[in-house]
Order: sequence, then structure tokens, then C-alpha cells
Amino acid sequence: MASARVNFTVGLFMTAGLALATVAIIWLGMTSFLRKGEMFVTYFDESVQGLGVDSPVKYRGVPVGRVTDIRIAPDYHLIEVVILVDDEHTGVENRFAGSVASLANVGITGAMFVEIDKAKPSTLDLAPPLSFTPEYPVIPSKPSEIKKFFSEIEQIARKIQSIDFKGISDQALATFGSLNAGIESAQIGAIASDIRTLLASLNAVADPTRLNAMAQNMDRTVLASRTLMERAATDLSRLDEILGQIQGIVNASRPHIENTLGSMASTTLKADAFMTQSTATVFQMQSSIKELQDRMTTTADNLEQTSANLNALLNNLKDQPSQLLFAQPKKPRQVEE
Repeated sequence: MASARVNFTVGLFMTAGLALATVAIIWLGMTSFLRKGEMFVTYFDESVQGLGVDSPVKYRGVPVGRVTDIRIAPDYHLIEVVILVDDEHTGVENRFAGSVASLANVGITGAMFVEIDKAKPSTLDLAPPLSFTPEYPVIPSKPSEIKKFFSEIEQIARKIQSIDFKGISDQALATFGSLNAGIESAQIGAIASDIRTLLASLNAVADPTRLNAMAQNMDRTVLASRTLMERAATDLSRLDEILGQIQGIVNASRPHIENTLGSMASTTLKADAFMTQSTATVFQMQSSIKELQDRMTTTADNLEQTSANLNALLNNLKDQPSQLLFAQPKKPRQVEE
């Protein structure tokens, strides 16, 4: 009796479970079958590997529908993907106007989904042209990021292949050969030796010791001139004293020395003229010495600048010998006299 009751209970539970499972399957199927929405279609000019029926369709990352069918387009070139937009996103006119569809990856699993986004002005030109009339409203498509990546790699490879590396190499070798021949014919070593000799001569001329000696000689000349002026002033003072004494003698013995006084007056005038001429001569000597000092200073500066320019030229010739052949000569520098 207990065994029959257990069997009945187990059978009842099994029957109820099968009934519930059947109802759930029927309900889910009917829900999918009765699901309403709006149909769109898009066409891809690339492989849709990884995209399947019921794959999600997203608008800027927000799920808006699913893929209901994937088949070859009537032109047997494009791939037709039919999209069902959910009920909550239907009823809005032109909601996908100015949008483009593209394939996107779901992480690293290899699964694909359809991504809808607003199109840029240059993106609509990438949509493949249609030679047939679609069954549903069309959302233009654009190449996926993977396709664009491989297309760019292919373009780069074509550009690299189109470069004439052999011609460039031959031209470079010919250029280097011509440059070496020009450098050898220019005799850079001889020119550098001549320039070093010239620099040594200039350094010898512009020796600071010699310049100092010349300056000291000029100073001595100026000191000698000053000493001469001081002596001349002392002589004038003594002459004034002599003239005073003579004047006293003249006053005491006027009748006897009239002739002598006339001679002394003439001598005094001559001495005065001589002192005036000596003073002018000393001033002229000072002016000449100052002018000579200015010229020597200018000459020393010019020699120093010339030496610096020649040293810079030597360094440039060591670093870039080609400038000797191709550089334009500079205008000569005017030296102040």
C-alpha cells in the first residue's frame, strides 16, 4: 500500500514538472514569436565572422535590439544583416537618421555585435553602394576598426614596396664618392697648414708682450715731453728773474746800457717765440701719440677678431669639410683706419 502511494506521488510530481516545463517552453517561444519591433537592414562589405543570430545591437553602447537574420545580399557581394529594434525604441521617426552601423568585438572572445553611432561627414562616403532595392529601411555601414587597421597596413606595405631603395642607395653612394673626390682635390690638409702658419704669424704680431713694450715706450715718450715742458717753465721763471735783475740794473745805470737793453729785449722776444713754438710742438706730439695709441688699439682688436674668425673657420672645416666647396664666401670686413 505504501509502495503504491510513493509511486503515485513520484508520478504526480513528474507529471507536474513536465507540464510546467512545457508551459515555460511554450511561453518563451510565444514571447519571442510575438515580440514586436521595427525591422532594419544593413550591409557589410567584409567578413561577419563572430556575428550570429540574436547577437546584440547597440546604439552608442546601449542595447536597442538584436540580429534576426544574416544572409548573402542579392548582389552576392555584400553581407545582409537584418536587425530588429525593440518595442521601446520604435515609434520615433528618423531616430537612426545620420547614423552608421559597424561591427565591434565583445572583449577578446571573438564574438561580434552591431554598433550604431552617429556618422561623421566623411563616414557616409565609406558605405558600400547598393545595386538592388532592400526589403527594410537601410542603415548605412562603415568598415570596422579591424578592417581599417589591416587596410592601413596594406597601404603602408604598398608604399614601402613602391620605394626605390636600390636607386636611393646608388645615388647616395655616387654622392659620397663625388664628395670624397672633391675633398681630396681641395687639399684640405695643405689649406689647413697654410691657415695655421698665418695664425702663428698673426699671433706673433699681436704678442701682448710686444704691445705692452710699445705702450711703455709711448708712456716714456709722454713723460719725457712733460719733463721738457717742466724744464721750459723753469727756464722761463729764471729768465723772468734775470729780466728783473736787468731791469734793476737798467734803472740804476740807464744811460750806460740802452744798447744792451735793446739787445736783451730782442733776445726775449726770440725766446718767447721759441717757447711758444716748443709748446705747440709738445701739444702736437701728444696728439700724435694719442692717435698712434688709438690706431694700435684698433689694430690689436682687428688682429684678435681675425684670429678668432680663422680659428672658427678651422673648426668648421674640421667638422664640415663640404662647406669649403659649397659655401658662399663672406663679404670682406672693412677695417677702420
